[in-house]
Amino acid sequence: LGKIATGNQKAIDGLIHLLRSTSDAWTHWLAASSLGKIGMGNQKAIDDLMLLLKFTSDEGTRMKAASILGKIDPGNQKAIDSLMQLLEPTSDDLIRKEAAENLWEIDPDNQKAVDCLVHLFESTSNDLIRRIVAYSLEKVDSGGEKAINALVQLLESSPNDITRHQAAYHLGEIGTENEKAINALVNLLGFTYDDETLWRVADSLGKIGTGNQKAIDALVHLFGSTSGEKTPMRAAESLRKIGMGNQKAIDALVHFLKSTSDSHTRWQAAESLGQILAEEQMVGVLASLKNWLSAKGDRDSSDRFKECYKIIWKCAQTLPYPEFYQAWHPRSKLKKPR
Repeated sequence: LGKIATGNQKAIDGLIHLLRSTSDAWTHWLAASSLGKIGMGNQKAIDDLMLLLKFTSDEGTRMKAASILGKIDPGNQKAIDSLMQLLEPTSDDLIRKEAAENLWEIDPDNQKAVDCLVHLFESTSNDLIRRIVAYSLEKVDSGGEKAINALVQLLESSPNDITRHQAAYHLGEIGTENEKAINALVNLLGFTYDDETLWRVADSLGKIGTGNQKAIDALVHLFGSTSGEKTPMRAAESLRKIGMGNQKAIDALVHFLKSTSDSHTRWQAAESLGQILAEEQMVGVLASLKNWLSAKGDRDSSDRFKECYKIIWKCAQTLPYPEFYQAWHPRSKLKKPR
């Protein structure tokens, strides 16, 4: 009914009857959910949800009923009050987390939702609960210091690779140009060897570290600190996003293009280099790569020749001809036509 009967009074009446006639908490939950989808502004639905709040002792049912009531009757004080009661420490931790999320959804300016999640995060030692609460904070305080602080704390204090991997992901979603988030991700590289976590850190730094030298240095460091292929490739991709015109990023990509034996990573290094390379840096890159075009063995044995050629061709298209000629023939002078 919740999918096909929006605004249909018979469907609403049927769900209301179900709410009144059953004592089963799960049935209450499903009926309330369906009312929330089809009963917007319907007074009978509003009245029955308020009755359910008054008489049920099941915290999960109360939380769901209050949430739905707040959605079909925006600003309903009874719904807000009921959810705020569920924020109290006497409630189950997961119920409190859900209540805080639902309170934020129906009353976005209510600071108690954020405060409850922060308190819940700080007061539990359960890693799973802290992870769940941190992600809820991301939702209700997106980009805010409280959410970022919780994720940073989770990143720094948890010994669990899965937890750190997920915290790194969420920092990449909300921590744009936030120095604390960037520093936490960079610092994580010093004490984890988990390939999945390293890959995730590289990915997140590429989302939030635009122009940040610490982030760029960390990505450059990843080229030589892991034996896998996935992390260096992601580091090269992230440098493309945040390293525009950065000399250290360019030098690292040139070196990696010349030295890596993995064709996929080499391709990504060339792609990134081609996109972040500024005209004033092309002469140096040209001088570094030109010898690879005459390396017969390399031309025959791999596609390194092709990747170097793409970069050199871009330089040739961009640089004035005298500059290109001088870079290609550093000991020669371009003869002026008579």
